[in-house]
Amino acid sequence: MTDKKGFVLETENGDIELSFAEVEQMVERGEPEGMFALGMAYLFGHDTAQDKGKGYDLLEKAAEADNPDAKALLVEMFFKGDYIGIDQEKAVSYARSAADAGISAGQFYYGIACMDGISVDKDEALAAEYFRKAAEQGNAEARNTLAYLYMNGYGVEKDETKAFKMFKNAAGTGNMNAQYHTGLCYEMGIGCAVSYAKAREWYEKAAEQGDPEAMDRLGVIHYTGAPDLRKDCKTSFEWFLKAASYGIVDAMYTVACFYLDGVGTSIDMKEARKWLNLAKDNGHKEAEELLGRL
Repeated sequence: MTDKKGFVLETENGDIELSFAEVEQMVERGEPEGMFALGMAYLFGHDTAQDKGKGYDLLEKAAEADNPDAKALLVEMFFKGDYIGIDQEKAVSYARSAADAGISAGQFYYGIACMDGISVDKDEALAAEYFRKAAEQGNAEARNTLAYLYMNGYGVEKDETKAFKMFKNAAGTGNMNAQYHTGLCYEMGIGCAVSYAKAREWYEKAAEQGDPEAMDRLGVIHYTGAPDLRKDCKTSFEWFLKAASYGIVDAMYTVACFYLDGVGTSIDMKEARKWLNLAKDNGHKEAEELLGRL
């Protein structure tokens, strides 16, 4: 354990640098900011051995003492499925509190609660307000979700051009979901001119980050082809196979059909049956019917 000034805390008088021992002293005095800082240290192993139990315990105490940063972090981890120390109702309550304190993560997750009616009345217009507040602070996921609302006209006046611009803006920050939706806009001509070449560019960016839906769409556009993207069954098959391997059920069925007909790959009845069975086991009715005919 070190006495170096490894902690930076925001105060009314500006930022201050503290050592691990000084933060421990804050906790002993019952100061929520110290609880949050020390909780983060234990949770992520900063200047001490990682101890998630201690970390969560301190963060919970900080949240109960009304520290908005602790509330926002616990809410984010709850919604991502990484933390079960609070229930859904408390998570939404914490999100609202953090949102009112101006924390973008709180604004985003409270917006999610309003959009989906999670422990609050469903209100897409109110959700859009909170997404907008978070987006104005640079929250790419909030910008992406707000774009989705504009694309579909949920809680806001439908505006596909605005949606496309917002998706592309968020995509430029590296947001995987926005990259996928930017590709989708280019493929479908949503708020922009159709361009399979540009769709491929953005789908590939999302696929590189592990987005299976983007892999599936790459399979589609390479199989379909367009004036600005040459049809390529081999590349199509490779993308469908990747999407299937990530669990996309329709891609499993398509891979099986490609193996059956020798599209983009050699005919292989064993592999075709394997993928048809996987698709069937995941509820794909056409796969079940095709197996019955083989």
